[in-house]
Order: sequence, then structure tokens, then C-alpha cells
Amino acid sequence: MGIDNILERISVCSEKEAEKITAEARAKATEIYAERTAEAKIAAAALIEAAEKDAIDRINHIKSTAALESRKLILAAKRDVINEVLDDIAPTFRKLPKDEYAAFLADVAVKSSEKGTLFFANVDYDVADKVRELLKDKPQYKVAKTTVKDISSGFIIKYENVRIDCSVGSIIENMKTELETIIASKLFPENTEKK
Repeated sequence: MGIDNILERISVCSEKEAEKITAEARAKATEIYAERTAEAKIAAAALIEAAEKDAIDRINHIKSTAALESRKLILAAKRDVINEVLDDIAPTFRKLPKDEYAAFLADVAVKSSEKGTLFFANVDYDVADKVRELLKDKPQYKVAKTTVKDISSGFIIKYENVRIDCSVGSIIENMKTELETIIASKLFPENTEKK
């Protein structure tokens, strides 16, 4: 066996050792690749799950925000309708038959004060005589022969240093909350509680 044979054997052994190391390295690389791929799949699945949950949360938030905005718009529209009705109340009083309007004003006087002189708005002076007639059995009330210009309808009660605004606008303003409830229950009965 000569040097050539020894060199050949060393070469063959080296090649076998190199192939063995290469095979082991490939096996280790394949194992690492498989582990990393599995880890990546788990991480990807977790990311997808988190993204899906986030998307569902966002969709639910958008839906609830849209529902809230919708309710706000509906309430604003209802508020506008109620305000329109409130704005129409004062002119509607003037359209009542004179006797009914006078009875309403006489009732307001009695409920607003125990005594006093009634000074009517210019526009309502035509019912002053009827109110005077309705209050004739209550001598603590007088109806003035003069009018006031600082109210659009109704009257002012004055006695001593007291001045009570019984204008239709003031009456409506004082009853606004109650009137809004009544108007809403008539216009939007689906929103009132069933009793």
C-alpha cells in the first residue's frame, strides 16, 4: 500500500465524513426549518385571530356608533317637530272661538294671582270685555281700559309693585316641559310607555 492508496483512503474517508457532516447539517437545517415553519404558522394563526377579533371589535364599534348617530338624528328630527308645534301654539290660541279664548284667559288670571288689574295686549283687547264678564263675581280682579305693548298676546297682571306676565308666550314657556311631553306622546306614541 503505497502513499497513493493511503491518500486515496484518506480522500474517501474525508468525502464520507464530509457527506456525513453535510447530511447531518441538512437534517438539522430541515429540522430547524420545520420548527421555524411551525412557529411561524402558530404566530401567523395568532396574528390572524387577533386581526379577526380586532376587525369584529371595530365593526361592532362602527355599528354601535352608527346606531347612536341614527338615534341622535331621529331625536333631533323629533325635537324639531315638537318645536314647530310649540311655535304654532300661540297663534292657535288666537284662532279659538272668542268665548273659549276669553275663558282660557280668565282661568289663567285666577290661577296666576289672587288679585290685580289685567292689562291686555293690543291684539287681545277685543276679548277684555268677555274676560271682565267672566270675572265679575271676583271683584279682586279688574280689567284695565288701557293696553300694554310689550307682549304679543295675553295680558299682564299688576298690583302694588307686582307685575305677572300672563302673555301666551310666557304661559307656553312656563308649561314647555309639560307641553313637550304631551306633544311627544301624541306625535310619537311608539315612544311612550304602555300602561
